[in-house]
Amino acid sequence: MKIIKFAVLSALAGIVTGCSTQPPTPQVSLSDLPNCLDANYDETLRLFTIKNMMERSENPAKNPANQQCLITVSPRGRVASASQLAADRYTIYLSEGGQGGAGGALQNVLLGGGGGGGGGAGARETQATVYLTEGIYKLTIGAGGAGGHACMPHLGFGAGPGWNGSPSNVVRVATGEVVIGERGADTYARPARAQQERMAQAYDRLTGAQPGHGGFGPGMASGGAGGRPVIVNTFTNPGTSQAVLAEVGESKRTSGLAGAIVAPGFIADVRSGGAPGSTPAAVRDQNVEAGAGGGGGATSLAAGGAGGGETRDHKYVAPERGSLGSGGGGGEGTLTHCSAGARGGHGYIAFRRVGAPEASGRDLSGPRAKLTSMK
Repeated sequence: MKIIKFAVLSALAGIVTGCSTQPPTPQVSLSDLPNCLDANYDETLRLFTIKNMMERSENPAKNPANQQCLITVSPRGRVASASQLAADRYTIYLSEGGQGGAGGALQNVLLGGGGGGGGGAGARETQATVYLTEGIYKLTIGAGGAGGHACMPHLGFGAGPGWNGSPSNVVRVATGEVVIGERGADTYARPARAQQERMAQAYDRLTGAQPGHGGFGPGMASGGAGGRPVIVNTFTNPGTSQAVLAEVGESKRTSGLAGAIVAPGFIADVRSGGAPGSTPAAVRDQNVEAGAGGGGGATSLAAGGAGGGETRDHKYVAPERGSLGSGGGGGEGTLTHCSAGARGGHGYIAFRRVGAPEASGRDLSGPRAKLTSMK
């Protein structure tokens, strides 16, 4: 049983629980995996993340769900090198991939419905303080979920839900022990598109979720709802619509993981949720106001992606991708235009050595400068 969470278009964004029928992906041979410090280490942020990923298919289920690499822990007392860690106690911080924002849907001027897609939720973040013994460890870093596809009215398709981010973990190779993260992350396979959309629709009927709801889940910063039109039927103004504006994604403040990740020289601050799509105040156009996408939810290290919208002169503004596990922005949905949601941010894994920082080699004790932008 896999837990699958959705940031859905102007119909739903939330958590859907269901059984994925996708077979697990085969494990990658250890000999084919790169050294983590060479392939996935960010020198500036001093953490491991996905730095580049080729997405060759428009179908998210056919693109890589994660990146994997190996890191060697040398015997205790030996000085860490540029390609190894020394055996010691470490606090490990881990994030899954963030949810993708939902696609926007065309508005129906007569019956209501449609509007901006909900923003994806920021990923769950966990931490554990463990003693890393000598040996080889495999890191699986979950990719951010793809944004929901844009509506295709000429083919009769509505907008798609945002895809869930992939799980991450750290495994000791010699024993198969999961040090932190979700078991089976290295063989995780995304559900097929049709299966995902059926589960999203079933959850929508089950919960009666409000249109354009942002993604949410335990331990996750919720995505903001997308804008939508509401038909107001009165005797004097039958069929008149009012705009429900898009919402900002939830922030992640310096508490819990955000506070605990503080290390010498690292100043954690408040990470804001993604902004809603732009709605020009000078253009009192309810079609535009009701069509903006919701902002993505934040993580401790990154703000959520902004929702899609329009400029003052009605030029389309694409939703922003998430970063370091934060949620992607929702796509725009107006009377004449609908767009896809943005991808969620890739996950991350950070090692903070308990006590003194590394004496030499690459310093994994924590970023030395205040992080002001993680996009």
